[in-house]
Amino acid sequence: MGELYSHPGKLLRDHLFNVYRLGMAKFDSKKINFKNLAEVQLLTRIVLLTHDFGKANKYFQRKLHLSSEGLTECAEYQELTKQGKNKSNHSLLSAIFTYYILDELIDNDLLTLLGMIVVYRHHGNLKDFKDMVMISDEDWDLLEKQFKATNLEGLQEILDLIDLEIDIRELQFSDFKDKIDNYKFRRKVRKLDLPLVENYLILNLIYSILISSDKAEAIFYSKGLSYDRLEDLVLSRRGINPKAVDRYKQIKGWDQPKTKMDQKRNQIYNEIIEQIEESDLEDRILSINVPTGTGKTLSSLAAGLRLREKVGQNHRLIYTLPFTSIIDQNYEVFTDVFEKTGAEVDSSLIIKHHYLTPKSYIREEDYEDEEYDVSKHLIESWNSEIIVTTFVQLLHSIFANQNRSLLKFYNLSNSIILLDEVQSIPHKYWQLTKVILKEIADKLDCYFIFITATMPLIYSEARKEIKELACSKEEYFKFFDRIKLDLSEFRAEKSLDEFKEFISDELEEYQDKNFLIILNTIKTSIAVYDYISQALEEGWIEGESIYLATNIVPKERRERIARIGNSDKRQIIVSTQMVEAGVDIDLDRVYRDFAPLDSINQTCGRCNRNFDSDKKGVVTIVKLVNENHNNKAYASYVYDETLLRTTDKLLASLSDLVEERDFFRINSDYFLEVDDIKSNDSSLDLLKKIKELKYERAFWRDEEGKEVFELIAQDFESVNLFIELDEYAKNIWEKYRRINQMEINSLEDYSKRKAQFEKIKREFLSYVVTIPKQVAIEQLEEEQLDKTFNLIDHNQVSGVYDSDTGFIRVNSQADMYF
Repeated sequence: MGELYSHPGKLLRDHLFNVYRLGMAKFDSKKINFKNLAEVQLLTRIVLLTHDFGKANKYFQRKLHLSSEGLTECAEYQELTKQGKNKSNHSLLSAIFTYYILDELIDNDLLTLLGMIVVYRHHGNLKDFKDMVMISDEDWDLLEKQFKATNLEGLQEILDLIDLEIDIRELQFSDFKDKIDNYKFRRKVRKLDLPLVENYLILNLIYSILISSDKAEAIFYSKGLSYDRLEDLVLSRRGINPKAVDRYKQIKGWDQPKTKMDQKRNQIYNEIIEQIEESDLEDRILSINVPTGTGKTLSSLAAGLRLREKVGQNHRLIYTLPFTSIIDQNYEVFTDVFEKTGAEVDSSLIIKHHYLTPKSYIREEDYEDEEYDVSKHLIESWNSEIIVTTFVQLLHSIFANQNRSLLKFYNLSNSIILLDEVQSIPHKYWQLTKVILKEIADKLDCYFIFITATMPLIYSEARKEIKELACSKEEYFKFFDRIKLDLSEFRAEKSLDEFKEFISDELEEYQDKNFLIILNTIKTSIAVYDYISQALEEGWIEGESIYLATNIVPKERRERIARIGNSDKRQIIVSTQMVEAGVDIDLDRVYRDFAPLDSINQTCGRCNRNFDSDKKGVVTIVKLVNENHNNKAYASYVYDETLLRTTDKLLASLSDLVEERDFFRINSDYFLEVDDIKSNDSSLDLLKKIKELKYERAFWRDEEGKEVFELIAQDFESVNLFIELDEYAKNIWEKYRRINQMEINSLEDYSKRKAQFEKIKREFLSYVVTIPKQVAIEQLEEEQLDKTFNLIDHNQVSGVYDSDTGFIRVNSQADMYF
C-alpha cells in the first residue's frame, strides 16, 4: 500500500506520534488520584497512539489522495462520497483496533471499553455508554471490508514506536471479531460496576486529552508550524509572584488605610491570607463569605495566588463569575495588578474566555497574536496560568457531552477554581454540584473557593465540609452596617399605579437623594421610567432620569452606567435586576420589587456602598402585582417559586426596619430553609445518569435547542437584533455583510471568515440586543428573522427602538426580565 497518511502530505506515523507525545506530556504533568492510575496511564498511551489506526485502510487513503490532488469534483471521488463514503470513515475501525490492543494489555473490562469509546467518539460528541459500545450487523459488514483493506504492517511499525508488547501483523478478522463479539460485549457491560463518578472523570479526562492534542497537532500542521512550536505554546508554564496583590496594595497606598472601612477591608484581606498560609492542604473546599464592597476581588485573587504557591506552581487559577458583564471588569483589575507589579502581561499569564471574547492569543516574546485557528484553540482549551471566565463555561466543561465543551476539561485538573457570586447556582443543582466538585477536588487534585456575601448551603460549614477563610465573618457583617432594609411597604401588595403614586411621594420628600428603582420586568421598568420622565418634564420633581435594561444595546448601557454618580444633577435610575451584577454604583435610596433574598442582598450592595458613616442608606422592598393577571406578583414571572415563598415567609417575620448588621443571621436562616425544602430530584436524576455514563440523556437538548442542564432557565426562543443607531454602526454592519459574503470552499476559507469576524466581534455586539422572539414579531415579520443577526437599519430604528428605553414592545402581555 506504500506510505500511510493521516492528512494531505502528513504521514500517519508522524501525526500519531506527535499526538502521543503531546498527550502524554499533558497526562504526565498532572497529579491525579485515580485508584487504578497505572492502568489509566497505559490506557491513555494506547488511545493517543491508536486513535487514527482506521486511516490505514485503502479506502481512506484513496479518498485522501483524491482530496490532496484537488480532485474532489471527479467522478471517482463523488462516487466514493455518495455510495462508499463509510468505507473511508475511520473512527469505528480505530476504536475496534484500540479495544483489541487494550484487551490484550489491560485486565480491566471497563477501562478497555472506555478506551474504545474515547477513540470512537473523538470526532463527535459523547453518547450514552451502551450506544457507544454496541456494534450493528451493518457496521460489522463494513468493518470486515475495511479490516481486510488495512495495512497491518504499517500499524505495527507505529505500535513499535512506544514498545508495546503486542503483534497485530498476523491478526485475522475472525480473531478480531471474536474478541469484540456483541454477545460478549453485552455480558461484559452487564457485569460492569458503572455507578461511580470516578469513571465519568476518567472518560472525560482521557477524551479531553485526546481531542485537544489531536486538534492542536492538526491545526499547527495545517499552518506549517513545527511540533516544537506546538509543544512550546501548549505545554510551557510560567511562574507568578504569589505576593503580587500585596505589592499592588502598597503601590496604591491601600496598605496604609485612612478610614475605618479601609482598615476593615485590610483586616479581612490579612485574615484570608493568614488562613491560606495556615490551611491544611487536605481542605479542598474553601469559602470567602464577606459583605459586599469589602474588596472580595483582590482578596480572592491573593488567596488563589498564595494557595497556588503552597500547592505548587503547576496549579492554574480559574476565576469564574455568573455574568459576562462582570468578566471584563475583573479581568481589568487583575491585569492592572500584574502590570503595576512588573509582570509581563500576555496570554500565557492571563486570558478571559466567554462568548464575546475575541480569539486573540498573544505572548510577549511573539509581539503579535497567533493565527486565528491557533489562537482559538489556545483560548478555548485554557492554555494560560489564570483564566477569567463564566460559570457557564466552567459548568459546561464538567456537565457536557459536546466535543467543543470537553476540549478544556483536562485543564480543570490541578487547578484552583474560584466561584465568585456562587449563590447564582440554582438550588436544584446544589446536590449535583456538591458531589461532583468534591470528586473533582479529590480525583483531579483541585481546590475550590466559594466567594459571596450570601453563601448557599451547598456545603455545610458546621459539618466541616467547607472551610471559611474569613473566620471573623460575623464580626465583619456587623461592622458593615451601612443601610437599613425598609419592609414597611412590603406588607401590602401594590399595583403598578399605586407604586407610581408611592414613588412620586418619595421623590418629592427626598429631593436631595439619588434614587435607584429596580423592577422585575421590562414592561414595569419602562412604565415607571416613562412616569418619572414625564414628572421631570412637567417640573414637579427635579433631576435627570437614566434607564438601564437588556432592552438597550450594550454600547449605550456602558455609557449610561459611566454617567451614574458623575453629574451635578440629582439622578433617578430605573433598571431591571441587570444592575445587581457587575455594576459598581452607589446610590442613597434604593427601591426594589420583591425578589429572592440573595437578589435583595445584591440590591443592598448598590446602596451606601462606600460607607458614608454620617448617613445610612435605605433599601425599600415593595411587592408589585399585575392587576390584569389575577394580581400575580411580577416577581413570579422571573424567579423560582420556592425561593420566593421562602423569602416571603422570612421577611414577614421581621420588623419593618432591618439593620445590615443582622443580614448574616437572616441569610443563614434563609439558606437553611431553602436547603430543607428544596427538591434534589433534578440533581439526583442527573447524578445517576452521569454515574451510568448516559451522556446524551443527561445533557441532550430539546427540540428548541434548550439544554436540560442549564444555569439560568430560559423558557422562550430569542432573536438577535443589530440596531443601526449611528454611522459607526452602519460601517460595522457593512463589514459584517462583506465578511458574510466571503466565498466558502474549504475549512480554511471558513476559518478565515471566522477570523475576520473576530476582529469586529466586540464592536459589532455592542449594537446587538437579544430579545424574546414573541416580542420581536410584534414589530418585525417572523419569516424575516434570521437565526444569527437581524439588521434594524437606520431608517427602521425610529419606529422600532426608543432612544431612552430601547426596543419598543408594542402589545406583548409577556412580562419578563429579558
